[in-house]
Amino acid sequence: MSYDLYFYKNKNNKISEAEVIEEFKNTIPFKISEIDSQIVYENERTGVNFLIDFNEPNTDQEDIELFDNFDEFEYLNINASINFLRPDYFGLEIFPLINKVVDKLDLYILNLQEFDESKHKPIKWTGKELCEHWTLHNSIVSKQQFKELGLNFMAKEKSDKLWNYTRLIDKIEKEIKEDIYVPNAFVIQNKDTQDLFTFIVWSESIPLILPRVDFVIILKKYKKLFKQIEEIGMVKYQDILDKFASEFEVYDSKNELLLLRQNNADTIKKDFNKFPIWKSHKEFGPQVSLGGFVNNK
Repeated sequence: MSYDLYFYKNKNNKISEAEVIEEFKNTIPFKISEIDSQIVYENERTGVNFLIDFNEPNTDQEDIELFDNFDEFEYLNINASINFLRPDYFGLEIFPLINKVVDKLDLYILNLQEFDESKHKPIKWTGKELCEHWTLHNSIVSKQQFKELGLNFMAKEKSDKLWNYTRLIDKIEKEIKEDIYVPNAFVIQNKDTQDLFTFIVWSESIPLILPRVDFVIILKKYKKLFKQIEEIGMVKYQDILDKFASEFEVYDSKNELLLLRQNNADTIKKDFNKFPIWKSHKEFGPQVSLGGFVNNK
């Protein structure tokens, strides 16, 4: 089940279908499709994805009547498909991208998901309007299907915070001149309660950016009685702060990001290797994909 948008131009608009396709291809990042007739947007950092299809002209009479029967508008044979049953931040990432092309080329959108059938024609939609509209429909579908499909739930505030961090990772990596680890963030599920939690992985007390997450999976490597020991497991974020807060500095107060530099990482190395594991992540529960949950139930 998806949220489908169909793109049109006013017949007075001289832009060609090929030019519109080229603009979409130049504007949409993170493309993984290997065919010219489709854009597959997939942001590995955030888990957000959607499709844009470049179609052949309609030949079926029913499709012609539905899509090609507007006096003032010409269908460009282009449509976007955004999945439902996703966290709200999918809309926050996707619709500004679509809006860039729509605004620049003065395009119109046919949105058959609109409850008001008088609007079942090509009209102007802003990115904000599309985001709010998709979010409303997504919440309805999520609530309807939550129990039947056994969906996973994460509160919107928490998932938005997760997204806000993951979308900043590439920017932070470019900004930091030192050799600082900027970890990806992940989601893990408590197998007993089904609750979802966020985590990062921190290996060997290396310098890093520390986002506010629920857990940190730490990897310890040290020698004991002439043997090389490796330990891996979960610790609580707050326990990390309680132990090492004085060694971290604030990197971004708005997004609650802390920074551990190399000299301080060296200082805490022994204490890091002594830090008690709270629980095995394998015993705690399975990892859940980014975007593999909803904000409404």
